[in-house]
Amino acid sequence: MALLALAAWGALGPSAAHGQDADTLYLTLDESIRLAEGGNPAYRQAENTGSLNAVESRATWLGQLLPRARLTLFNTAFTGNLRRRSVDFYGNPVENPNAEWVYFSTTSQGLNLSWTFQGRSLFDAHERLSLDNLGRDLGRDVALRGLRVDVQRRYLDALEQAELMRAEEERIEARRLDLEVAVRLHSLAMRTRVDVLNAELAVEQQVLAHRRQEAAYAQALLALRTVMGLEGPTPVALAEEPLPLFDPAGLDVERLVVRAAEANPALRRSTVEVRQAGLALSEQRNGWWPEVTMGFNIGRRAQGPSDGALFDMSFDEDLDQNFFLQLSLPVLDGFFDRRRNEQRAAVELENRREADRESRLQVEETVRSAHLELGNQWETLRLAERSHEIAGEALRLAREEYRLGTRTFEDLREAFEQEAETRRQVITARHAFVDALLDLEEAVGERVRPEVEPPGPGG
Repeated sequence: MALLALAAWGALGPSAAHGQDADTLYLTLDESIRLAEGGNPAYRQAENTGSLNAVESRATWLGQLLPRARLTLFNTAFTGNLRRRSVDFYGNPVENPNAEWVYFSTTSQGLNLSWTFQGRSLFDAHERLSLDNLGRDLGRDVALRGLRVDVQRRYLDALEQAELMRAEEERIEARRLDLEVAVRLHSLAMRTRVDVLNAELAVEQQVLAHRRQEAAYAQALLALRTVMGLEGPTPVALAEEPLPLFDPAGLDVERLVVRAAEANPALRRSTVEVRQAGLALSEQRNGWWPEVTMGFNIGRRAQGPSDGALFDMSFDEDLDQNFFLQLSLPVLDGFFDRRRNEQRAAVELENRREADRESRLQVEETVRSAHLELGNQWETLRLAERSHEIAGEALRLAREEYRLGTRTFEDLREAFEQEAETRRQVITARHAFVDALLDLEEAVGERVRPEVEPPGPGG
């Protein structure tokens, strides 16, 4: 049903088709990308991960970078002591002559501020936060770029299959016209019954080819629906999009390599990984620095015999406050473990630098290879266009000669097959050029096509 609706839409235009089937979802390329951004599961996962940046930033600032604050609003206790032993004037333990239970109560409130750091730990914690947030943002950006390229590929592939399907439909009509000519010539005793049967067979084979192309188009639409995250049985029809066909001779491959070094998502991720490895080494070296702990306490404490201070919330008590500073030297604490961990971090940093260099070499190779392939596809398209013009003229002349009786049906079928094959080659070459362009843009990390696209071969 969706295929019939699309065929009607392709023949009558979007407005007419829309009037015939109001349930069909008509999509342009931009609308498909917009729907994919809201429905693709992989991209939504990347977005969900990126939403952690705000809460992670607050947790790091309040938990590591800024002093930790602890407020005790209410702490009350009732305590009883029984001391059977005491000490004499010289500090020797003796039996307590007044061994009896002593009861007292306390109620306190207080505020504690503490701050601990070691070497560059505060700066490293801030750098770790920035890199983690950057990594999540980069993951979301990579997912978005990949999704947009994937939607374009699926969308244009569906358009290619639709164009091939329409070409097969046109060939059905051409085959039927040839059948009518064969029947008419047979009635005039200018052709045998064999020619008529061959013409009927050609019609049936063309119908079969059209059915296969319909199935290919349906599969292309299904792939597009999947990457867009569409659910439900709503039929989908696609608007015709102009293909970005242009002469790639104006693209400077050296400039593309420079742009890729800055914009390619894989290189950006590799740069972040190198910075993370350097940060890990810095964090290991912090273990050789003294650990500094400082804090400030302020509070009030009510005490009284028995239960006199129990639940005492009055503020007439004196305030207690103190400031403390502690310095710890981890000289002999895990010396060899720290040396091993530091050496491992240094090796990992060097490996990440080499991996980054390898990634840059691979991206440069990919960009140059994609640029060459784009030029090859452009030349292939030009040759395919020229071949189709020649085959079309040859088919026109072959039909005229067949009607005049100077050419056999086998000769006509051969010319017909050549024209059909060159037409398929043109369609395939046009979309192969676009695929090569998407490969190049994916390798560079941004659009490289001209803003105003000149017409390609064949207009």
